[in-house]
Amino acid sequence: MSTMLTPMTGWLVAAAALAVPALTGAQQQAPNTRGGWPCGTRLDPSYFRVAEGSGGHLLLLAPAEIADSAELLTAFGNHPQTIFRLAGAINPGLHEFQVPIDSTVESVLFSISVQCLQAADVARPSGAPLVGGEGVTDLSNFRAERMMIVKRPEPGVWTIRAAGSGIAGVMVQGRSALGISQVQFAAAGSTAFTRVPLAGVENVVRIGIDGPATQVTASLVNSGFRRIAPLPLTAGETERAYESRFTPGAEGFRVMVEGKDAGGVPFQRVHAPLFTLAR
Repeated sequence: MSTMLTPMTGWLVAAAALAVPALTGAQQQAPNTRGGWPCGTRLDPSYFRVAEGSGGHLLLLAPAEIADSAELLTAFGNHPQTIFRLAGAINPGLHEFQVPIDSTVESVLFSISVQCLQAADVARPSGAPLVGGEGVTDLSNFRAERMMIVKRPEPGVWTIRAAGSGIAGVMVQGRSALGISQVQFAAAGSTAFTRVPLAGVENVVRIGIDGPATQVTASLVNSGFRRIAPLPLTAGETERAYESRFTPGAEGFRVMVEGKDAGGVPFQRVHAPLFTLAR
């Protein structure tokens, strides 16, 4: 498997399709100066490729900030289910993303990392801005990274807004009993399943789900969270297991699963690694 830097077209689509209100002053971060790290610095592309290909975390931290990053890394580890993920290069301006949070999510983490970060904002389903208070942890003492953690988030569609430019990564992760337990691939007709798809041939993908879910569907999305193709599902060999067939194209992709939780609330989960196959 090899990975490559992919333009984040999803940022442009989301920004054009949604009406974006102004950010509240209490939630804006001071703009980076062009001379400061990481804004105005050429980043090593290998760091980006490894983070995306492995499903790791893109954190744009200045050297002086690394010592204070333990809390960020611990928070990621405590929220193992990926709900939303995009990464790549963005154009200057304000961009908006909507993310469904279901009733099984005990705690949710919003991470916004932008090379030249100017502002970051999260809004509840009601539209109210997410501010500090009981059940909310706001980690914003970094130049290019902001993380907000919410315990017992209300179900519904949450909104992320980010302003800035350069390389960026936006991730939403949750602690939940409902999630993707495994994603495996094999060439059609083969029983040799692995974690990596095969280029140039039809693949069978096996998707395992933990927790009760109904109306389950799957699709491929690119690095900018734009849908590439649906994955029509059939029942697998075990309960809560599904299979589909597809032939990978040249564009990098992730596997996304959607459906409804036991309470009928829409859920969304993403297999974090970005697969970009060498032919």
